[in-house]
Amino acid sequence: MRCRKVDFHIESIPGGFENSMIQSFPLIHNDEGRIRLQLWLAFFGWTLLVLLLLLWSLSNEDNEMLESARQEAIDNFKKDQAFRVWATAHGGVYVPVNERTQPSPHLSHIPERDLVTPSGRKLTLMNPAFMLRQMMDEYADLYGIKGRITSLKPLNPNNVPDAWERAALESFERGAKEQFELTDINGDPYLRLIRPMFTTEGCLKCHSHQGYQVGDIRGGVGISVPMKHYLASAAGKKQEIKASLVMIWLAGISAIWFYGIRSRQRLRERKDYEDQIWHQANFDSLTGLSNRNLFLDRLDRALAYAQRQQSMIALLFIDLDRFKDVNDALGHATGDQLLQEAARRLRLCVREMDTVSRLGGDEFTVILPAINEGQSVARVAASILTELSRPFDLAGHETHVSASIGITLYPQDGTDSGMLLQNADTAMYQAKAEGRNTYRFFTWEMNKEAEGRVSLGAALRSALREEEFQLHYQPIIDIADGHIVGAEALIRWDSPRQGQIRPDVFIPVAEESGLIVPIGDWVLQQAALDLEQWDRAGLKMELLSVNVSTVQFQLEGFLIKMRDLMKDHPHLPSRLFLEITESVFLDEHREPGTRLGKLREEGIGISIDDFGTGYSSLSYLKRFPVDKIKIDKSFVRDVTSDPEDAALCEAIIAMAHHLGLKVVAEGVETKEQWQFLDESGCDYAQGFYFSRPMTAGAFTDYLGEHLSVKVVG
Repeated sequence: MRCRKVDFHIESIPGGFENSMIQSFPLIHNDEGRIRLQLWLAFFGWTLLVLLLLLWSLSNEDNEMLESARQEAIDNFKKDQAFRVWATAHGGVYVPVNERTQPSPHLSHIPERDLVTPSGRKLTLMNPAFMLRQMMDEYADLYGIKGRITSLKPLNPNNVPDAWERAALESFERGAKEQFELTDINGDPYLRLIRPMFTTEGCLKCHSHQGYQVGDIRGGVGISVPMKHYLASAAGKKQEIKASLVMIWLAGISAIWFYGIRSRQRLRERKDYEDQIWHQANFDSLTGLSNRNLFLDRLDRALAYAQRQQSMIALLFIDLDRFKDVNDALGHATGDQLLQEAARRLRLCVREMDTVSRLGGDEFTVILPAINEGQSVARVAASILTELSRPFDLAGHETHVSASIGITLYPQDGTDSGMLLQNADTAMYQAKAEGRNTYRFFTWEMNKEAEGRVSLGAALRSALREEEFQLHYQPIIDIADGHIVGAEALIRWDSPRQGQIRPDVFIPVAEESGLIVPIGDWVLQQAALDLEQWDRAGLKMELLSVNVSTVQFQLEGFLIKMRDLMKDHPHLPSRLFLEITESVFLDEHREPGTRLGKLREEGIGISIDDFGTGYSSLSYLKRFPVDKIKIDKSFVRDVTSDPEDAALCEAIIAMAHHLGLKVVAEGVETKEQWQFLDESGCDYAQGFYFSRPMTAGAFTDYLGEHLSVKVVG
C-alpha cells in the first residue's frame, strides 16, 4: 500500500516562495561570465596582435624589396657617374663615324668635333651623355635596367624630362638628393630612381654656352629597375610569413582554447566541490533529507512568508517508536536501512512544497506551510502513522515500528523557530507517554509538564547530592516451604519539597539525564551495606536482588565497578542477583552474553525482570547465561480469572524449569494467586500478599519475626 497524498485547503503561493524553500548553492555565473569575457578578449587580442604582426611583416617585406631595388638602381647610378667622370675628365671620346655615331649637331660649336686620322679614317667627338645613352640602351637590352639622362636645359630634345622627372629636377634645385617611385612602364612594374647630376670642369667643354658653372645642377640621371623578380620573391616570402603567422595564430588560439577548457573544468570542479560541501552541510547523508541546519533555514523562510501572508504553518516532530530496539537487535546497517525507507515513505505523504527533514537519529520533522486549519494537518499525521506502521522488509526480516508525532502550529503555538520546535518536541513526548503510535497537538499544559520534567531533573541532582534517596525492601518467599529466602531492593524518593515521588516518574527522567548511573551505583553500595548489617545481626538471607538499568549495564566501566564491589564486600558472591530487563539483550554489539558471563564469574546471579513483556524472550534464555526469570505482575494478576494468563504462567514455569532456571512471580496479592503458583511449581513469589516494601529498619524487624518461620502456610 502506498501512502495516499493528503488534500489541503491552501492559499495560492507565489513561485518565489517555493524557490526560496528549495535553496541550492549559488551558481557562479559571474565567474563563468568572467572566464567567457577573458577568452573573447584573449581571442580578439591575440588575433589583432597576429594581424598587426602580419601587416608589419608584409610592410617590412615590401620595404626590404623596395630597398633592394633602390640599391640596385643606386649601384647602376654610381656606375654611370663613374664612367661620366672618367669621360668628362678626358673631354669625351672620339669614335669612328658610322650609322650609329654620326657627328652630333649639338657639338657643332666645338672646333675639334671632327678629325681625320693620318690613315684617313674619320672620327667624331662623342660626348659623355650620348655615350651613356647608348650604353644604357645596351644595358636595357641585356639586363632590363633602363637609364636616362634628363635636364631642365637639355641639349638633346630626347632628354626633355617628363612631368615626374621635372618635379624631381625642381626638387633638386631646392636641395633634394633623390627621388624614386614605383610605376608601370609598358605594362611592367619598375622602380624608378633619379639623382642629380652636378657640373664639373669637364662638363663646360660642351655646356659652357648654356651658362652652367662648376657645381651647378645641370640635370639628373634616372635608373629604372624592373620589379617583376623582386615582386615574385617578395610574394613568396609573404606566403611564408602568412603561413608562419597562421601557425603562430593557431598555436595561440589552441592555448587560449586549452586555457578556457581548463578554466571551465577548474570552475566546474570548484562548483561541484562547493555544491558537495553545501550539500554535506545541509542534507543528511543517509536519507538525503534536509538536515537540522537546512530545516531551520527553511522554517525561518516559511515563518517570514507566513507573517507576510498572515497564513498558518504546521510543524510535525516525528520520532520512531522503539527504533533503538530494532537497531540493536538487527544491527546498525539494518537500522540505517529502516531510516532510509522511513524517509522515503514520509516524502510520499506530503506535498512537493513541504519540507521533510531528519534532525538526527530517528527524529524527523515536516514543515507544512500555508495551511488553513488543523484538520488538514491531522490527516497528514494520520497518513504518516498509517504508512510507517506497515511492515518494513529489512534484509529479509519483517520488522514493525510505529511513530509518535508532535504537532505545533504557527502563530498560536509560537512565532519563532526555536519555540515551535521545542513545542513540537514536547507534543511528541506527550504522544509517547500516551501509548505511542499516535499524534498530539501541542497545548500549553504540555509545556508545563515538560517544564516539570526539567525541574524534576534538577531536583534529582539535588536529591543525589543531599542524600534524599532511601532503599525499601520487599521479601521474596520460597513457595515450597513458605520461608523468606531473600529480598528485592527498591529505591524510594521522599522529596522535602515535592513529597514522595514514584519510581515510574523519576526513573525515566534519571535515565534520560544520565543520573541513573550514579543513582544505580548508590543503590548497589547501600544494598551491600544493608545486607552486611543483617548478616552481623544473624539475619542472613540467601539472596538479594537489585535492579540495574540498561543504561547502567551498558556503561563501559560497569564490569570494573561490579568487580570492585565484590572485592569490597566479600559477603556478596553467590547472593547478589542483578535484575535486568530484556532490552539488555537487544544490543548485541555490546556483547551482553560476554558481560553476563563475566558477572557470573564474579559470583553475581542474573535475573530477567518483567519477563514476557519484551522481544523474543524465549530465545534469550537459551543463548545467554541467566539464573532466574521474574514473571511480570501483569500476567500474575489474572491467573485465577483469565485462562490465557494462567496457561501462559504455567508454560513459562515449565519452560524455565526445563532450562534449569528458577522462577519468581511478582505482584502476588491474594491467597488464590499463591495457591495457583504453588500448584504450578513456581519457585519464589513476592508481593503485597506477603508484605509491602519497607524501609531497611522495618525490614530488619520483619526479618527478626519471620526469617525462621513460615510467612504463609
